[in-house]
Amino acid sequence: MQKNNLVSLLLVFLTTLCFVSCEYDIIQVDKIVIPPDQEISFSADIVPIFTSNCINCHDGGINPDLRASNAFNALTNGGYINVDLPGSSELYTQLQSGSHSTRASATEKQLILEWITRGANDN
Repeated sequence: MQKNNLVSLLLVFLTTLCFVSCEYDIIQVDKIVIPPDQEISFSADIVPIFTSNCINCHDGGINPDLRASNAFNALTNGGYINVDLPGSSELYTQLQSGSHSTRASATEKQLILEWITRGANDN
């Protein structure tokens, strides 16, 4: 009987340790705060990010087409933007992982996320 209690206690301990240890796998990144009164313009703020970081590949040959004249329609009509869940927008998640993660700075990524959060307007 005591052996079963010891095994149960050990299982509870190991399970707890497993859940607690997962916490250390999360990397906290400082969030750059875009002031709420700062206007974010698609043409003046977002397109230049694409032009300097993305256009080498996304110039019409690879979707989405991020050239200035096509970017907004390619993103909104192509399903790359989710204003209801901005952090899950494909545009943003692609910038957070894999080979795209080094394409934009933390500030640029936050600016894109904030633009999506504010409705992804074509302004």
